[in-house]
Amino acid sequence: MKKVNAGERNFVFPKGFLWGSASSAFQVEGGCEHHDFYDWALRGRIKDGTSPIDAVRFWQYYKGDIALMKKMNHNAVRIGIEWARIEPSEGRFDEKALKHYRDILKEMRKAKISPMVTLHHFANPMWLVRMGGWENPRAVGYYLHFVKKAVESLGDLVDIWNTINEPSVYAVSAYLFGEFPPGKKSFRRCLKVMDVMIEAHVRAYAAIHEIHGKKNWAEARVGIAKHLRTFDPYNVNNPLDRLSAHLMDTYFNNRYLEKIGKKGRTMDIFGINYYSGDLVQFPMKMLTRPELPKNKLGWDIYPEGLYRVVKRYWELYRLPIYITENGTCEDGDEIRPHYILDHLYELSRAIGEGVDIAGYYHWSTLDNFELVDGLMSRFGLIHVDHDHPKRRRTIKKSGRMYGEIARSGGITESIVRKYVPDWRP
Repeated sequence: MKKVNAGERNFVFPKGFLWGSASSAFQVEGGCEHHDFYDWALRGRIKDGTSPIDAVRFWQYYKGDIALMKKMNHNAVRIGIEWARIEPSEGRFDEKALKHYRDILKEMRKAKISPMVTLHHFANPMWLVRMGGWENPRAVGYYLHFVKKAVESLGDLVDIWNTINEPSVYAVSAYLFGEFPPGKKSFRRCLKVMDVMIEAHVRAYAAIHEIHGKKNWAEARVGIAKHLRTFDPYNVNNPLDRLSAHLMDTYFNNRYLEKIGKKGRTMDIFGINYYSGDLVQFPMKMLTRPELPKNKLGWDIYPEGLYRVVKRYWELYRLPIYITENGTCEDGDEIRPHYILDHLYELSRAIGEGVDIAGYYHWSTLDNFELVDGLMSRFGLIHVDHDHPKRRRTIKKSGRMYGEIARSGGITESIVRKYVPDWRP
């Protein structure tokens, strides 16, 4: 990594770097009634009253969406597959759904877009929920059964597997804060769920490698997509604030990673989802930095946190890092171009200092069904008209800029002048 022509804004990324964007299955696909986020919508727990039953109909319009990814010069993409769609009832697999996923992956490969596939991204089959969900240690076996079926059916078309997306976020949101289904509020349950998900990842890692080996496919590359944040004490001189920040870092960032690390080699790549950082005030109050700009959700826009995170976890694990999610929420598209440039610049700094960063997947490809916010929170490079009968898509300014960055293999002065002339690294 080097800065070209001092004084200009050129940052060239390594040859072979993966440029893509990301989505999860239930947040874009639509058409599946068998998972708990659909049930959550029926219970009136989505803030804007919408439902993932339609989402943005990627299941139906995937060919056009992949064409838009290609138009944005993606050479990679991260998608999810929906457990509840593939196994709508315990032990009954939907072969038509698996064939449709094969068709989606083939379309990506035809477009020369390398697929990274997430096996679990927050949503769960209702039959598993009725058995106690991830609180039940038997969930490991149920998940493994699904993983084996999915990998055997799709693995020849997949370049990288994510076993579980943001296990700490899932456990905290569903079992501590009560925001995700099943809406429980128990620290003990939260830790139990994390531990069950640790075992699920470890066993899935081994199973995926075993299947790839038996079928003589390319050697599997397997990891997780781990949400990481910076937790700094609100008052560095206050020992209670320092303790609170340390505890947040321990339980949210590191507990899952440290425990799977004790199980031996369980990751080939390190997926990092980064959005923001927090100031922590005793006992556990999360505060923003007043001097930083905010997005629509009130999150700090803190690019330096991405640099800090990748540097730290490269030193700890020495695994190739993929930024599996990074993005911002706004109704329009004024913040996002700056956001992308700022965060890519921080990655360039880290690469220049020896950090192995292999790819960047912007969250998200499309304005999608954004978890418990519903359709009202927009993260996409592609605008979706939610009121249009066919959910009309339009590439945003940020998507066009990102496409030019991907084509150029980095940030160039001409791109900056064209899209964000006032940007300074």
